[in-house]
Amino acid sequence: MTWYPEEYLKSLAMTDMAMRPRRSKGYPGRTYRFYNGPVVYPFGYGLSYSHFLHTLASAPKTVSVPVHGHRHGNTTNISNKAIRVTHARCGKLSVSLHIDVKNVGSKDGSHTLLVFSAPPAGNGHWAPHKQLVAFEKVRVPAKSQQRVKINIHVCKLLSVVDRSGTRRIPMGVHNLHIGDVKHSLSVQAETLGIIKS
Repeated sequence: MTWYPEEYLKSLAMTDMAMRPRRSKGYPGRTYRFYNGPVVYPFGYGLSYSHFLHTLASAPKTVSVPVHGHRHGNTTNISNKAIRVTHARCGKLSVSLHIDVKNVGSKDGSHTLLVFSAPPAGNGHWAPHKQLVAFEKVRVPAKSQQRVKINIHVCKLLSVVDRSGTRRIPMGVHNLHIGDVKHSLSVQAETLGIIKS
């Protein structure tokens, strides 16, 4: 839940449930995904009673998305630097992150590890600023560290919905955020060839 400042209520009617901002009307948008203004408490704040530090132990820098090269005479399924999810061979295509979570507090504690993804720039105002793509609850004794493995399914979790409601995987650099840690993941298309009708 995002806690907005009092001034936020002056910017929108309670009956307007649109998520995306409309700058021309002074509408700031809703939720951590689309609202970019000041907050009292951000989404994910206060989920533990201790203090934790994150270190990325290992993560891929590139992932290739297999996509059908041609379909029924169309030149390609890649348009506007994005792949339609229905044209990709998703299967179990995922990336694995290994994250070290260190409890630097004086008490044992449970921590909810949140992983956000920010899509590449240039996807228009229809794409979220960032979206939650994975989370994992981990219990870490005081002054110790646990390694957590997170799998992110590329087609399901790194895709966004465009203006027409089509789910697409943006090509380019997706920035993954884990606490204060940022990791750049380059998503590329891998053409598989012609499909016969």
